[in-house]
Amino acid sequence: MRDCLLFFVRHPEPGRVKTRLAGPATLEDAAAFYAVMVEDVLARLTGAIGADLLVCFTPAAHGEAMRAWLGEDRRFLAQRGADLGGRMAGGFADAFAMGYDRVVLTGSDIPGLTPAIVRRGLDALAPGRAVLGPAEDGGYYLVGFHRDGFVPALFDEAEWGGSGVCARAVERLRGAGKEAAVLDRLADLDTVDGLRAMLDSKDCPLTGRALALARKVAGR
Repeated sequence: MRDCLLFFVRHPEPGRVKTRLAGPATLEDAAAFYAVMVEDVLARLTGAIGADLLVCFTPAAHGEAMRAWLGEDRRFLAQRGADLGGRMAGGFADAFAMGYDRVVLTGSDIPGLTPAIVRRGLDALAPGRAVLGPAEDGGYYLVGFHRDGFVPALFDEAEWGGSGVCARAVERLRGAGKEAAVLDRLADLDTVDGLRAMLDSKDCPLTGRALALARKVAGR
């Protein structure tokens, strides 16, 4: 089996990334926190998941800037598609065209994501079984398919920010005749309230510079 993780990331330009975190702090602070969080998660996953890792970035014109930020030694893939769903479907299509058999896709704003969770997601995949990692807000932070069980229609979602995204995804998979393996529930970071809740958690996964920047962004 050839396994792959698609790590979806946005170039950390102030005003273009994590703008809803700019409450007590500035757009520059929010972007700086996002950048460090991405670096921490990537460092944790790199070489520890038993699979290739492709950094899928947007905007597509920022390839050189992404390499300068995250390192020339990584494998990069520009996102393509008119919206989030199209870009996710495009990422899977590209990975399968590269010859991968099992592929999971995750966002880059999930500080609690671990190599073990990614590995469980990959190992759960089969032609008749997809995988979803539910997020605390009702969406999902991870989705995966076997190359012989890909369901592009899963990404025809009209309300990506809604609370029923993951539940609808499970139903769509069942409607396509696929079982949905469900992973641990994790929190993504989109709002100041969500960030504060993570900081107040006894199991807060943020450490080091990311934790210091998070406190600044949260006004703590």
